[in-house]
Amino acid sequence: MRGRERPEKSRTSSGDPVTTRKAWAILAAMGFGALIAQMFSTVIGPALPTIRAELGLSLTEQTWTITAYSLAFGTALVAGGRMGDLVGEVRMIVAGFALFGVGLVAAAVATNGGVLIAGRAIQGVGIGISAPATLSIVVNSFPVTRRGLAVGVWGFAHGFGLLIGPLVAALILNIASWRRVFWVALPLTGLVIVVTGLATRGYRSTLASGSYDWLGLLVGGAGITLITYGLQNSVAGWTTPGAWATLLTGVVLLLLFAALETRMAYPLVDFALWRERLFTGGFVAQSAVGFVYIPMLTFIGSLFFITVLDYSPATASWVIVITTGTCMVFEPPAGKWVDKIGPGIPITVALGLQAVALFWMSTFGPDTALAQMVVPLVLMGVGVGIALPACNTAGMSAVDAERAGMGSGLMQMTFNIPAALGVAVVTSIIGTATSATVNNAVPDPSVRSVAQEYVAAVQAGDPATADMILASLQPEVSEAVRQAAVIAESTGITTAMVALGVVALAGAVFAWIVIGRRRVPGALDVPQGAR
Repeated sequence: MRGRERPEKSRTSSGDPVTTRKAWAILAAMGFGALIAQMFSTVIGPALPTIRAELGLSLTEQTWTITAYSLAFGTALVAGGRMGDLVGEVRMIVAGFALFGVGLVAAAVATNGGVLIAGRAIQGVGIGISAPATLSIVVNSFPVTRRGLAVGVWGFAHGFGLLIGPLVAALILNIASWRRVFWVALPLTGLVIVVTGLATRGYRSTLASGSYDWLGLLVGGAGITLITYGLQNSVAGWTTPGAWATLLTGVVLLLLFAALETRMAYPLVDFALWRERLFTGGFVAQSAVGFVYIPMLTFIGSLFFITVLDYSPATASWVIVITTGTCMVFEPPAGKWVDKIGPGIPITVALGLQAVALFWMSTFGPDTALAQMVVPLVLMGVGVGIALPACNTAGMSAVDAERAGMGSGLMQMTFNIPAALGVAVVTSIIGTATSATVNNAVPDPSVRSVAQEYVAAVQAGDPATADMILASLQPEVSEAVRQAAVIAESTGITTAMVALGVVALAGAVFAWIVIGRRRVPGALDVPQGAR
């Protein structure tokens, strides 16, 4: 070990470690950084229509403004985790946010789609390499008895940033150019760097020995990128070359990566981590949460509310806050619960609540009132709010200080990749169920194909084409097609919620079998300079 500081540890009269003000200062700085990162990673959504009009973006370019960020972020998580173990968390946070700032400037001055996409990719790399360090430094700064609470507060900051990001973007767009959205983020990014430096004065990382696995980064990063890209392409159909070819290639590369890592003296990913039941349980449970939560937000929060219930986009955004807001509020108290009884029971309960909520949502229909949706939406938020700090605490508590960055990168990646897979799977389920429902609801074969085209346009988020199709039909036929599409959309989405509920339930069972009543091991409570 190198660079480790051994301060005198404060303890209560009962012998339990006391969290110092230094640790709380670090948590506040990491929370502020997480809030800014998440807030300005989601601003592209509200700004995209204006950007498209000014820069003349094609549909492909619009997609890539989002895809470039997610691909870069997912690949950088593992890369940044191991790098943070070698050079220290603080350096990675500073470097990551500095790179994020470069990406902001590129996006702000972009005169075409290529520069904007490059800026978004740089932003993704910057946040991706810094994100593991923000979690590992929090975990290493707090004693075992307060670790769950700290992770919960860190998660609260993430959730709050995601919640207010689109709202802040909408406010700026009402009074200024879309470019101002990125310019406003720049001084805040600089402030994150300053606050991080001040809060971590005197902190010393536990640095890992060895060299960096550049070959593993090349092979593993390419595998993760291709799988993420393939999953996003699968929205257009699993049989398209853009989906199955990239997925297959990505899987082959990851298998090669696994073979290489077992032979490396200093691997990018140490597969011995999965020998620890706490890490395995937290890793798999968090995969289940990502797989069900993001698709639920995507398809209930937008497609169901807007196309089935005919909510406006603004109304749909506020209704889904019932779930996202509840999740955010529950993370800190859930962390305290984990500190008291261990992560196994909270994870099991959390995924069980998500399963109940998803099965409940499968009963939604075109006539469902808002009052009937509040309870399952709240249950979903409570379940995810409990699960995230519990899963992260379980996984990170099974990792020693020299691999904290590596563990943090893996735990965060295991939410994002399954989320993309969940969206792709749900899209496939909805497409199949919708097509069958439309065929049954429209008896006239000559109208059936038009109805399928209309549904495809609605699902693709192309209202102009959808309206054009309806306008080409006789009024009575147009209304019949629209009604059939609404019923088909509702059936497809609610069918998918059943599948997600099964995944959540399986995750709950797995967590209980693997973790059960196991407590976080005190032996892994490595003291750091922040104590």
